Amino acid sequence: MNQYVKASVLKLGVKQKNGKTVLTDTYFTPPLKILKPFYNEDNSMMKLCLMNVSAGVLEGDSYNIYVNLGEHTSLELYSQSYTKIFKMNGGTASQTMNIDMQQCSTLAYMPHPIMPFGNSSFSGETNINLKKDCKLFYREIISCGRYKRDEVFDFVSFKARTKICCEGKLLFMDNTVLEPEEQDIQGMGLYENYTHQANFIIYNEKVNEELKNNLAEFLNSYKNIEFGASVSFEGGIVIRILGKSSESLRNITDEIYKYTNNII
Repeated sequence: MNQYVKASVLKLGVKQKNGKTVLTDTYFTPPLKILKPFYNEDNSMMKLCLMNVSAGVLEGDSYNIYVNLGEHTSLELYSQSYTKIFKMNGGTASQTMNIDMQQCSTLAYMPHPIMPFGNSSFSGETNINLKKDCKLFYREIISCGRYKRDEVFDFVSFKARTKICCEGKLLFMDNTVLEPEEQDIQGMGLYENYTHQANFIIYNEKVNEELKNNLAEFLNSYKNIEFGASVSFEGGIVIRILGKSSESLRNITDEIYKYTNNII
């Protein structure tokens, strides 16, 4: 049994004040915390770092994160480093994130990749509730593990479920379940010759087939990846990319975010 097990909570809220997004309520317990926010050049978006001050996610850890964006706010959430999920002895760890976006708010959730170590087990759930006039960019990058140590898909289980609702109506749900001992992870129809996966979701009323086609053309310029892009629900584009390194997928999705944010 892990003697350092943590049940941790982080809550944060933002509102608009004098045309600028500012923090309202913040609360967190170790090992979760937030750093002092900063802004882009024209102060139109707050940038805020979510931190885990421990070495990583340990067996028995349970993280609960709550984010509330007030009307007309703009927030970019990112992490300081990779999320490392350490080796476990038959147990598991979990994280639940609940995000509420009020009218005309913008959220870019752009964390670093997740790295499940050998014999680890993790379950994550993200629930996003938004209004029709919101703008959302949501990134998730999953690594096969410490592949430079030849630790490729050696974890026990990795699960991640994402739900997006608009004014109480379910728009989209994605359920990732990776269990290497039960699945042929590197077989046909799954990862095949690839080792890393990026999921990128864009939501806004301006999303359409033309934007999807432009993004597909952009992704076609990259080598050593496979991808798919579709308008999977009204106002939403879902992009999935398979690659061979976390950094390359992070760079590609950074460019997708920069490009898309300038035109919607």
